[in-house]
Formats: sequence, structure tokens, C-alpha cells
Amino acid sequence: MADKQNSSRLAQNAYEAVRDAIANGDLAPGDRISEYKTADWLKISRTPAREGLLRLEAEGLLAHHPRRGLVVASIDNEALKEIFAAREVLERSLAGQAARNASGPELDQLMRMTDKEAGLVEDRDAMVQHNKDFHGMIRRCAHNRYLMKFSGTLEDIIAADRRGTSLVDMERRHAVIGEHRALAEAIAARDVTRAEDLAAHHIRNSYAARLKLKLPDDPA
Repeated sequence: MADKQNSSRLAQNAYEAVRDAIANGDLAPGDRISEYKTADWLKISRTPAREGLLRLEAEGLLAHHPRRGLVVASIDNEALKEIFAAREVLERSLAGQAARNASGPELDQLMRMTDKEAGLVEDRDAMVQHNKDFHGMIRRCAHNRYLMKFSGTLEDIIAADRRGTSLVDMERRHAVIGEHRALAEAIAARDVTRAEDLAAHHIRNSYAARLKLKLPDDPA
């Protein structure tokens, strides 16, 4: 029993380490990864390394290339469309549940985050991190661990999109600040329908902004 628990823990560690490397850009789309490399990197055996990679493959973060084997997945336009359609459904539900379930202190924290965001507009990296934190806070406010998990997985998959973040655009940064504030205010007001609609609108705008970005190998 102890050996099985230890193997499960190591597989979870492998999953998290590779997922974080993808999210942080340390592993780029198309980069090859194997259970051998993962095991050597994390100083674990191949079995838990393989289990962690299989989970990432099932979630869409890794994919099999016909010649190179297992690689970090690349997101094409059709995949991006499907991802954002799924994200819109999840974020709408999360916003509605946050409006229903968030505690008073959680709502206060959410509003403080929107107050802080306007001061970050000149710092792209700070805005990117704050955006992740803001949506993470809404997930916590929703008090639904399954919605939290699925939404977090989609966020990780989006990190594999070679376009990068739409927050490189200053106009989009200003728009995000307004969209976040309106969404937070609707959640704080316990207005479920408005919170759901604003969340869906925000995700649709994020999708449209991302589509305007060029892929690295697009012609100038």
C-alpha cells in the first residue's frame, strides 16, 4: 500500500512539474518529451513519469507526433475555437456560482484585486499574472472543486498556444480592466444572471483578441 501511494505521489509530481514547465514557457509547443527525460529530470523511476505524461496527454497538453513521439501540443485555430467555446461555458458557470456562494471576505478580496489592476496596465507581465490570479479567485469564490479543476486545465492548455497572450496589446489591457471590474461588481452584488453574461462576454472578447495575434511562423 505504501509503495502504491508513493508511486501515485511521484506521478502527481511529474504531472505538475511538466504542466508548470509548459505554463511557464520552459517547454514550448513542439518540444519533445519522454518518460526517460522526465524520469531523469525529476530523479524518479520511469513508471510514475509515464503516468504523469499520460495524464497530460489525456488533458490535451501533450500529443503524439508521427515522427518525434510525444511532444508539447500545438494549438491550431480549430482547437483554439473549441477551447474557448468550452472555456466560455465553464467561466459562465463559475461566475454564477461565485455570485451565489462567495463569502463576504472573498468578495472583498475580489474587489480589491480590481482596484489594484488599473495600476498594472504599463507592466505586461504583471497584468498577465494578475489576470491568472483574478480568474483563480473567481474559481475559489465559486466553491466548486470540479469546475475549478476543469477550468484550470483549460487555462493550462491555452498556455500551449504559440500566439502568446493578448495582453501584449495595450488597448486589450485597458479593456480587460473594465471587463474584470464589471464582472467583479456583478458577483459582489450577487447578480447571478449578469455575472454569467459578463463572464461569457469577457471570454468571447479574449478569444477575439487572441485571434488577432500572429503565430510565430506566420508571414509578416
